[in-house]
Amino acid sequence: MSEQPVVTVLMSAFNDAAFLSEAVESILRQTFGNFEFLVIDDGSTDGSARLLAAVRDPRMRVVRNEEHLGLTRSLKTGVELARGQYIARMDADDVALPERLEKQVALLMKRPEIGILGSACYIIDQVGREVGLLQMPEDDLQIHWTSLLANPFAHPTIMFRRDVLISRNLNYDEAFQTTQDYDLWMRMLRYTCGANLGEPLMRYRTHGNRVTNKFREVQLRNHDIVALRTMQEQLPDFAIPSEQVSQLRELFVGGSGPSRDLQAHRATLAATYLDLLDAFVSHHPEEPGLQGLQRQEALKVARLVFRWPLQPGCVRIGRRLMAMHPGLPWSYSIHLWNAVCRRLRPRTLNSAPLRCGWGQSGDRQNNRAVRQRL
Repeated sequence: MSEQPVVTVLMSAFNDAAFLSEAVESILRQTFGNFEFLVIDDGSTDGSARLLAAVRDPRMRVVRNEEHLGLTRSLKTGVELARGQYIARMDADDVALPERLEKQVALLMKRPEIGILGSACYIIDQVGREVGLLQMPEDDLQIHWTSLLANPFAHPTIMFRRDVLISRNLNYDEAFQTTQDYDLWMRMLRYTCGANLGEPLMRYRTHGNRVTNKFREVQLRNHDIVALRTMQEQLPDFAIPSEQVSQLRELFVGGSGPSRDLQAHRATLAATYLDLLDAFVSHHPEEPGLQGLQRQEALKVARLVFRWPLQPGCVRIGRRLMAMHPGLPWSYSIHLWNAVCRRLRPRTLNSAPLRCGWGQSGDRQNNRAVRQRL
């Protein structure tokens, strides 16, 4: 491809032969065609190189690492080699829907203030069956709030402006062998805005057997390092110890099941979470969507705190929640009724996919698998 492409689709592949052909084909069949497809083969030994070499498409460019360097270094190299105005991430085991690039390019061209754009995605299992719908925070306010405790983007759905990285000398940081995307997005959001399309543009595959306990511990530790740094930058007057960041993440986001000890202190931690929300609100006064965010979080806290047995401090928390969301009793009653209906509804093979919003309940095993990838 001689002329500069509008988009560089960046994929790193390592021993993904089982899913690689489907992932590659989903990009080559995009309705938007002005792209280069840059694939970093990270030293694969399972036949992935042979599959990539068999593809005959002038838009595809394969760079092979002679040894396995890891995802972060491979993506960093890919960013340095990319020629497109926008860089779209893609994983070697996922499937892009046909209009993914077209719709993301259209929005970025229309909204120059947005530098990072993701989307919702269908969750699929190892054999490609849809098992859920992952919805991400859509506007910049929700993204900044979510980013205090969680990655607000699904990595393989992302398209971002290459010039934001070049002008600020940004790239994936090799100090983060996991959560490298969360770290990069938070550094980019210092200079640009973020958004997620509510429409699913990706089929996002989960692998329950791919994350070892040791790897998961490192991943969560890196995640909490980035979360604490983000809090300190966005809310410099809000002091919180690192261990409490981990506790809030376990209770309100996930990543690992909350321990009994954390459950026993959920009212105390809920009060800290509301303090965090108050600090965030004070830094975003009069911003559109703030009241909706407060109502959303009031219901989330109520669902956590008002469980049997009730704990000391529940009445005080209830007063704070009512001040944020006067209609909370009605919203909470609807939540309880829906929960009862879900329990009574028989599960069938033809039941609709679960809708798993970030940080919401839903299917525990499914959410855990998604968080392991994020």
